[in-house]
Amino acid sequence: MKDLRGKTAIVTGAGSGIGHSLAIQLAERGVNIAATDINEVALKELESRLKRSGVRVRTWKVDHTKLPEVENFHREFTEDFITVDLLCSNAGAGLGATVEKMTLQDWEWMIDLNIKNSVYMVHLFVPGMIRRKTGHILITASVAGLIGIPAMSAYCMSKYAMVGLSEALRAELKLHNIGVTALCPGVINTNIIRGGKMVFENEEAAKNIEEFYEKYGASPDEVATDAIKAIEQDIGIMPTPLNTAALWWAKRIAAEGTTNLLALLWQNGLLRAFTGEK
Repeated sequence: MKDLRGKTAIVTGAGSGIGHSLAIQLAERGVNIAATDINEVALKELESRLKRSGVRVRTWKVDHTKLPEVENFHREFTEDFITVDLLCSNAGAGLGATVEKMTLQDWEWMIDLNIKNSVYMVHLFVPGMIRRKTGHILITASVAGLIGIPAMSAYCMSKYAMVGLSEALRAELKLHNIGVTALCPGVINTNIIRGGKMVFENEEAAKNIEEFYEKYGASPDEVATDAIKAIEQDIGIMPTPLNTAALWWAKRIAAEGTTNLLALLWQNGLLRAFTGEK
């Protein structure tokens, strides 16, 4: 989708982080924005900012784990904007925990937040895109959807699912002139840690991880810029930033070697020390 000006985009999880930056950068390119989030205050602030770009903007408070709320959003969006050109399924959360410390509720929480939310959006909005035979779908996955990481099994499961969904849709929807991108950020300075769930040995571990993300994480603006590049150039998998792409290439060249290296780091305590595990 080379020419974005005048198009209409849905951006879920737009109240903060990558979704927030993505909505702003799209609006600056002349894209009309329909934004959702569970934080109504953040949405109002975003709406005020986006309107200064001179585009059409409307926001909805939506819990994307609840199908009735997503169905209501679909109905109201269709009545107002009619069609969507760019579907950005970005809402989600993180979960860090070793497998023995997770409850079934933790697994289900990840499935609801990181899988069902995209499934609902695809189910409701993609048929209309197929009828029009145009558009692009951006699904926010993660480097954790490309590389299995210790103490992140549930999160990796959910993000691998998003990469698989993106790849399958990309192959299927080419027939209808619809592009699909799996956006795969690495360590990004967003509220995914504060808004997510860390189940480790002690509170200090969660604090260490949060500080690491704040100190070393890339800007959400950088990720949003790469996301728009992927949309404009119809790139299927977009790891971001550059160091994340390097990890992905290492996995592609030596998959078992990459897994063994991570296992070695975990066994030797380097990664466990970081998470507070003994």
